[in-house]
Amino acid sequence: LLAVVLIILWTALRGVWRSPAAIGNFFNRRREKHGLEALSSGMIAIGAGDKALATRYAVQARKSLPNEPMTHLLRAQAAQLAGDRGTSRRIFEAMLASPDTEALGLRGLFMEAEREGEKEAARQFAERAVKLNPKLTWPVEALFDIQCRDSDWEGAIETLVVARKNGHIEKPVADRRRAVLLTAQAQAAEDSDPERAMNLALEAHKLAVDLVPAAAIAGRILAARGSTPRATSVLQKTWRKSPHPELAVAYAYARLGDSPRDRLDRVRQLAGLTPNVIESPIAIANAAIEAKDYEAARAALEPLTDGGRLTQRVCTLMARIESEQHGNAGGVREWLARAV
Repeated sequence: LLAVVLIILWTALRGVWRSPAAIGNFFNRRREKHGLEALSSGMIAIGAGDKALATRYAVQARKSLPNEPMTHLLRAQAAQLAGDRGTSRRIFEAMLASPDTEALGLRGLFMEAEREGEKEAARQFAERAVKLNPKLTWPVEALFDIQCRDSDWEGAIETLVVARKNGHIEKPVADRRRAVLLTAQAQAAEDSDPERAMNLALEAHKLAVDLVPAAAIAGRILAARGSTPRATSVLQKTWRKSPHPELAVAYAYARLGDSPRDRLDRVRQLAGLTPNVIESPIAIANAAIEAKDYEAARAALEPLTDGGRLTQRVCTLMARIESEQHGNAGGVREWLARAV
């Protein structure tokens, strides 16, 4: 009997001792449940665009789960929805103090800066996010876009390396983008530093043979240096994949000292590589007009003047032929009208 009484007393005392913790746990679980419900309902309200409901649930979530990262996000998005940019920015700035929410805060501040047109601030937030976690896709893509927009080709190439290293883009896409960036650098340096421009353009040409500006820059500089065979090779490779007027002009002038007739012969050789492409007869016609061989120009364009192959460029060239060969104002007006 004594043992039974002692057990009962001990159980009662233990229950009294533990009751505050049990009661606290009960209320904590209840508060967490209410907080999670507020978070869920608040996110739904955000998605639905209901700013009043989103704000109400954000207040509830803050009372129940004040330190939860999702609570901060809900409050910030509710403030954004309500047009309170200052509050949302303060919340995102507060997130920077915690390692768990720093990336989230940087994304929020970046979006706010983009929305407000604060380009330099947006760039700084994107750079900080890339340094914090380069495996995140959004800051790498955002920084790359900003650098391209600002013509920061060196920085864009560095960001491209980060993107490829962390698996944000595939190798073919990375090679193409690198080629475009190198070509942009070559364009900027063509007049001031031809040697560097040539090397950049040739590197871009190796990465993307069909990239017209890279081949054109390399062809022009090589031709100016007297490297006609190499310039011809570069231009021919790109012409086969991407026939373009700029390539035809560079090819025509690839050999210094050629007469207009010599240039016409060269362009005919180039056009022979792609006989079924509309750029070929147009290139011949342009070269023939420069050589004053108007009959050759007419013959080149004649297959394009009927049917569905007639274009504004063809009409404009025919108008030029009528003007230079015969001074036929009526014929010029007719072809220009067809061009329009």
